[in-house]
Amino acid sequence: MSSRKFSGSLLISLFSHIAISLGVLGFTANSAFATEATLGTLLFSSQKSKSDGVDSGSKSAFGVTGRYHDTLSQTMSWFATGGIGINSYSSGNSGKAPDNSVDLLLGGGVRYYFSPLSQSAVPFGFAGGSYKSASQSEFNKVGYTEKTVNGLFHSAGLGFRMALDDSLFFELESTFYESPLLAIEKTITASGTTETKDEKTTMQLFAQTFGPFNNVFLSLGMKL
Repeated sequence: MSSRKFSGSLLISLFSHIAISLGVLGFTANSAFATEATLGTLLFSSQKSKSDGVDSGSKSAFGVTGRYHDTLSQTMSWFATGGIGINSYSSGNSGKAPDNSVDLLLGGGVRYYFSPLSQSAVPFGFAGGSYKSASQSEFNKVGYTEKTVNGLFHSAGLGFRMALDDSLFFELESTFYESPLLAIEKTITASGTTETKDEKTTMQLFAQTFGPFNNVFLSLGMKL
C-alpha cells in the first residue's frame, strides 16, 4: 500500500471517529441534542433519632427525580424535570411525630451547549424555574421541628456531559443560585403539650451566587 493511500485511509478513519463522537454528543445536523431522558435521583433512606440515649423518633423516605430533554437547535435544548418523595414518620418516647408527607418537584428550562472540551465532553449552561413542595423534620426528646416550603423558584448554573457510548451519557451540573420567586415557608415546633406554628412568605426577583458546586446534580441518561 502506498504512503498516499495509507494517509488517505488514516484521515478517513480519523474523520469517521470524530464524526461519530460528535454525533453521540449531538452536534450533527440531523440529531442535535435529540430526545433524551435522565435519572437524577433514586433514594431510599431510613433514619432513627436518639436524644440523650432516648428514642425520639424515626423517618423513612423514598424519592425519585428524572428529566426529559428535547432539542431546540444544534446548541440549545429545553428540559422538563419532575420528582416525587414520600416521607413516613414514627414517634419516639415523646409520642409526637409529623404527619406523613409527599414532596413534589415540577420544573423546566433551557440549556445552551458550548464548544466541546474534547471528543466526549461538552460544557453547558442552564436556566430554569420550578415549583417545589418539600418538608424536613428533626426530632428531639420532647417533640420535633418541621420545616416546609411551597412555591416558585428560579435558578441557573453550569455543567458538562460525558458520552459513555452511542446512547448513554453521564452529566454533572452545579446550580450557582436558586432563589424564590414566590414561596411560603412554615415551621412547626411541637414540644410537650404545645405546638407553635410560624409562617413566612417570600417574594423576590433576586439572584446571588453563593459559590460553585453548591448543589451538584449527577445524572445518567439515555437517548430515546
